[in-house]
Amino acid sequence: MISIVTATYNRAHLLPRLYQSLKSQENKDFEWVVIDDGSVDNTESLIMEFMGENLININYIKKNNGGKHTALNMGIQIAKYDYIFFVD
Repeated sequence: MISIVTATYNRAHLLPRLYQSLKSQENKDFEWVVIDDGSVDNTESLIMEFMGENLININYIKKNNGGKHTALNMGIQIAKYDYIFFVD
């Protein structure tokens, strides 16, 4: 099992492409950890929509903007699995 960590900030227009890629994987033994670094676009509602489909395991956290490094560090802290892969 692996944790896929994505740090995002106002990238709602790019997230559907990543989501499509993740849900098309044959092996679904992973969690997708999305750390929203204070986005002001529709990132939150988009991720909630993805979560509602219940096709892959998504862990979504929204935090105050602090930069990509803080979002990645948070993703590492909350990842459930020993293997972590970063996907932007």
